[in-house]
Amino acid sequence: MSAAGNHPFKLTIDDDTCRHCRRCMAGDACRANAFVRFEYDDSPFIDMSRCWGCLICTSVCPFGAVRREDYGAEARTFAG
Repeated sequence: MSAAGNHPFKLTIDDDTCRHCRRCMAGDACRANAFVRFEYDDSPFIDMSRCWGCLICTSVCPFGAVRREDYGAEARTFAG
């Protein structure tokens, strides 16, 4: 398993795709409050230690900026 929680994947924000919305829809949809933003003109950061792994954020962002990155062969083993 990964060091970041118990997920076989991590979620990242693609800085080139992120539009730095004043109100981040993916962050609003995250019930685990895993989205952290230090400055309003920066992309949010996803704290994987808080993430529940529901992946709703990946479908809610209208620009597709939330990316799932699997952890290689280990991820394929747990994907089912």
